[in-house]
Amino acid sequence: MAVVTTIAPVHDLPETVCPTFDEIVQNTGPAAEMGLGQAAHPSVTLTPHRLFAEARWAQLLGRVLYQIGNIVSTLAFSLFLFLAVGPHLFPYQTMTMLTGSMSPTIDPGDVAVDTQASIYDLRPGDMITYQIPIDDNRVVTHRIVEVRPEPDGSITVQTKGDANPANDPWQANFEGGTVWRVKTVIPHIGQGIRFFQQPGVAQVALYLAPALAAALVLQAIWRPRSRRRKGVDPHDEQTRCSPFAADGRR
Repeated sequence: MAVVTTIAPVHDLPETVCPTFDEIVQNTGPAAEMGLGQAAHPSVTLTPHRLFAEARWAQLLGRVLYQIGNIVSTLAFSLFLFLAVGPHLFPYQTMTMLTGSMSPTIDPGDVAVDTQASIYDLRPGDMITYQIPIDDNRVVTHRIVEVRPEPDGSITVQTKGDANPANDPWQANFEGGTVWRVKTVIPHIGQGIRFFQQPGVAQVALYLAPALAAALVLQAIWRPRSRRRKGVDPHDEQTRCSPFAADGRR
């Protein structure tokens, strides 16, 4: 039994026509005949790069302003604790300089931070805060120019303001115990204290401070949630839903 195999000539096979990229995009020529390029809705929506750049700048600006607000509010709250709460809990006191008698060492508006020192440790050159023994017994912060022990064990000091031409017209006598001695000076922050001590401003601050505190708390609670809702990159969403995503989820 003989088997005959017939092979068709190559020139008799139908010619394969490959459409070009432009024909596929424009849906013309062989691409139109093959049904290519006829998708009614593209699977990926492209967004101009300029819009993403603007969105990124807006997000960056919002984050910077948010962090600056956090820093300012934290510093203000820390300063409030240091000036108003700390002296009631720790052994120091703060005094706002109201006059220029100690300039340039302590200018008006500066805050002197005092700690307690034994009267027997006082030396010329120390700055102390005490009540003067005459007139209205007001509190002053002046520098000691002379320390004199008394027979009864007390200490008498002569003080002077750095900006005053002469010694104070009184001498202070301390009978045992301690006295407030200046430890350090914080410049300028007393200006804000003096401003808030004004009657009208103090009344406004009394109601405004709790409102600001409540606003900061609400902002801290709601800010992360609102940040997640805004600024979603559609490309990120498409990547997450892609079958080729790293976590394998669609």
